[in-house]
Amino acid sequence: MTKLSSTKSPAAHDDELSSLRDDPRIDAGETEFALPHELDQYETASEDGSDLVVVAGADGTIHSVLNQPTTTDGQYPDDMSGLSVDAVWPDAIATPIKDSIRRALRSRQLRRIKIRDKESGLSHEIVCVAQGRERALLIVRDTSEVQSKLDRLERLAYLDKVTGLPNREWLLDQIEKVTERLRLKGGRAAVICIEIDQLAVVPQLNSQARLDEILKKLASRIMNGLRGANDETETDVERYSAVARVGDKRFAVVLPVIETGNDAAAVAARLVDLLESPLTEGESERRVRTAAGIALYPQDGTHARELFENAVTAMQDSKNSASMHHKFHSGTVRMRALERQDLELELRAALDNDEFALDWLPIVERESRRVVTAEALLRWPKPVFGSSSITEVVAVAECTGMILPIGEWVFRSACDQLAQWRADGHSDLRVAVNVSAQEFARASLVERTERLLRVTGLAAECFDIEITEHLLFRDAMKSFPVCKGLKDLGVEISVDDYGTGICSFDHLSKSPADKVKIHLDFVAQAASSATGRAACAAIIAMAHELGIEVVAEGVETEEQAQVLDEIGCDYLQGFLFCEPSSPDVFTKFLESVNADSPGSKGQTHE
Repeated sequence: MTKLSSTKSPAAHDDELSSLRDDPRIDAGETEFALPHELDQYETASEDGSDLVVVAGADGTIHSVLNQPTTTDGQYPDDMSGLSVDAVWPDAIATPIKDSIRRALRSRQLRRIKIRDKESGLSHEIVCVAQGRERALLIVRDTSEVQSKLDRLERLAYLDKVTGLPNREWLLDQIEKVTERLRLKGGRAAVICIEIDQLAVVPQLNSQARLDEILKKLASRIMNGLRGANDETETDVERYSAVARVGDKRFAVVLPVIETGNDAAAVAARLVDLLESPLTEGESERRVRTAAGIALYPQDGTHARELFENAVTAMQDSKNSASMHHKFHSGTVRMRALERQDLELELRAALDNDEFALDWLPIVERESRRVVTAEALLRWPKPVFGSSSITEVVAVAECTGMILPIGEWVFRSACDQLAQWRADGHSDLRVAVNVSAQEFARASLVERTERLLRVTGLAAECFDIEITEHLLFRDAMKSFPVCKGLKDLGVEISVDDYGTGICSFDHLSKSPADKVKIHLDFVAQAASSATGRAACAAIIAMAHELGIEVVAEGVETEEQAQVLDEIGCDYLQGFLFCEPSSPDVFTKFLESVNADSPGSKGQTHE
């Protein structure tokens, strides 16, 4: 609360105190009544007499009224003498007044208190001065109007005009209050940062007013998805959450009490689901993509700014993930900053020194077992990265943007290898190259592909670009601009790991996909489970109805291959035929397999 100050001159202040001391009404039966020296320092009754001055007993009974304001619109009774403070003020104000009287009488010291009753909207500043052993002087200043204006100014200063939510500064203040309480009491809390991705590319959102309207809807979803969010009347701050808009397309949530990180993860997942559910735009439905990051108190920080910034870092890591909608700053995301920097440097050095290599995995025709496509798999230089897991290395490559030059190296190397195989007589062979989420989202993938094909002199019809279901879903939200661009070049699109992602039948039917690859989990059960066989058969039947070819990946046994043959799968891929191999080993396998197949290089040369 802003401290109120008097506009009186020192002389006027002294005159007022002198007149108060000389006022005969102060004599209330005590042997002596004297204002203590400390009261000289308190800026007391204003010039218009707006402060209430009374003498009250230890039980809260008002014995005499020395000054009653005339400008309170009937707030106080006309005659308060003999009334208890309970009859003058609501309990929220009367109770602390009586407590202050008792404390002042015990300590014989001046007491100042500020009281605010949210229910009635009343605010008071009170000075209590002991007068003898049984009575005290009360000076009561009604600050309700001033506090109301201050509250309004505070709301305006902290308010986001578009969504009606508080802003970043307000949120940091709330986080600091939570951390201060937890430092004393112990416990856990969480900060969740959520960013709305691809909002600006939602079709038909071509004006700021329409974007603002979408943001209002999203903010409302967050508020409705939390219990008692930003409830100013709720005194149990440990149970209720705080929500703010902290950036252009960014929101943040404070969970003041959680038991485990799973509690925060459950809230983050629920909010992501709410935000990503369809938005109604006229007669059409639109979707946005979100990313959430979670920072936990105390392991991810013990101060407001630290927790908030770590939640932002986790959110950015989530944005770079092709599969995770929310990530923790702890554990997998926070991979020790120095170690992450070292890995990034090693990635750059490995790329500069041409230390990466490609392994190859064949895709064969179902009936002939002839190799039709070679899938390129990036082989990391193990001596360079030591004990670092592939998952960790890929995460660093994606988070730092190194995946983009690495991806370009993979494509160029695949082109060079295909050119070599075709020069050796394998004229029908194709290659498949996987595309990462970062390449798909950030790179000009169509332009890059066109440029590399032009440089290497290879036809686009020789290439399959493999993307995940999640990337196809992303492109579907924008009417497939990337996939259509690749198709216009002549490149074929394969949807990898199909069957476990988020793409609906509608997405697939409208997409320009040429192939789907059945997820290996379904393939693994194709021969051992009726459900597994049925799942594979359903995917194949659906794809064929749409004119899409099907590849089964992860084929490891002849029984699986036979079942897939029976249900009409077009192509097979897996360790049953060949494990990922170096170019030399793969070439030998290619020649040995295709030599026995009709139309192969081997038969042509016989």
